[in-house]
Amino acid sequence: MRVPPDQGWATKAGLLTLPPRQPVTAESVAMRLGIAELFARYGIAHDEVDVPAMRDLWAEDGVLQVSLGGPVFETHEGRDAICANFARVAGTQTDQRRHAVTNLEITLEGVGRASARAYGIVPAADGSGIRVVVTCVYTADLVCGAEGLWRFARLWIGMDDYAGRAPGAE
Repeated sequence: MRVPPDQGWATKAGLLTLPPRQPVTAESVAMRLGIAELFARYGIAHDEVDVPAMRDLWAEDGVLQVSLGGPVFETHEGRDAICANFARVAGTQTDQRRHAVTNLEITLEGVGRASARAYGIVPAADGSGIRVVVTCVYTADLVCGAEGLWRFARLWIGMDDYAGRAPGAE
């Protein structure tokens, strides 16, 4: 029998903190749209197993962390390591996934820096139908390059539960 995660587990573990609200200004709208596009591209690149597109979303020294209802169990440092892990995990999946990122909250933290929090739900289609594979929460530290593109400096994926065996959680 599976044990459901505790309600509010990510906040209780200090992995998700909702900062004070900021006003949305005309000046901040373009930055917020660029960050929303970054999250959308993450989902599409993931689902289409597009390693070059995924690579473009990360800062050179980016960090990816993953949790499953508790503390971080997996960390990958650097764009190359993150993309190698992405390709490895995608190679273990035999279904078609569709990441849906919702509830995106963005905090601007100065010129070219921001943080964000969002929820995700990932359904998958295979020969037996459609099922929800995972629900999760994301937190990210973001940087904007000289070309005006936002990238993940750090992304934490906190999975509430995982249908099957979560890659790396062994």
